[in-house]
Amino acid sequence: MTDTEIEYRFWFLSNKLIAIITMLSALVESKLTLEEIEYLKQEIRGTNDEKGLWTTYQLNGKLKNISLSLAYDGEEGNDMIHIRIITSADLKPKLEALDLFQALFKNLEVSDF
Repeated sequence: MTDTEIEYRFWFLSNKLIAIITMLSALVESKLTLEEIEYLKQEIRGTNDEKGLWTTYQLNGKLKNISLSLAYDGEEGNDMIHIRIITSADLKPKLEALDLFQALFKNLEVSDF
């Protein structure tokens, strides 16, 4: 991580995975494919944040890049996902807004998938 990068973390309900990843992708102008979504859904299986078992993924966009680490919450199991995001510091306000927005809804869906 450089001086111009930040690490931002939050938790979300696992049923929001596709929506969260899709919105993060849109922030950096990267278009996710169905294959990438399926890959992430498979890779997150068996993860556990408390045991240090994370899966990582890189979103390379036209504007910025985002390095993601995802793991199921050790205490909540498959219901809650912990996400760590490393990206450009100027995206922090947008990440905070996404975190707040997603927390307001029990379900989030996107129409592309």
